Amino acid sequence: MSVVPERPRPMTAQPPLGDWLKDPEVEGTKKRPERRTVTVRRIDLWSALKVSLALYFCAFVVFLVGSMALWLGARQAGLLGNVEHWVEVLGFADDRTFHLKGPAVLKMTAVIGPIVVVLGSLATVAGVAVFNVAARLFGGLEMTISDGDDQPSR
Repeated sequence: MSVVPERPRPMTAQPPLGDWLKDPEVEGTKKRPERRTVTVRRIDLWSALKVSLALYFCAFVVFLVGSMALWLGARQAGLLGNVEHWVEVLGFADDRTFHLKGPAVLKMTAVIGPIVVVLGSLATVAGVAVFNVAARLFGGLEMTISDGDDQPSR
């Protein structure tokens, strides 16, 4: 049985009481923020489609919920009744024949909204494809990215 002697561990220069005595406001050396130049040469079409579908769908849901809340508030306040009355007064409909129908408007919005989401996403993907062609011709989009602000944070 052979015993391998244990190697001595190198000592690290640590303060005897640890780091808790250091003042966080005083730094020994101030580092300047690093700046890098990045060139965007290509954007993946599939990623652009997924992100744009998510964003357009979220915008559609926010629009749908907001418009429903405004519709209910306008109906309760009597504003829709005033609009119906003015349409009749201006001669666009006979007396007591024009009515705004909330469920029909909601159904049309629910049908047209997803179509707008898909068309908007396809337009975004087409724009990304044009960017990719232009980036191939002209070298891409150059950006400077900084790790931190030039001003100290408060």
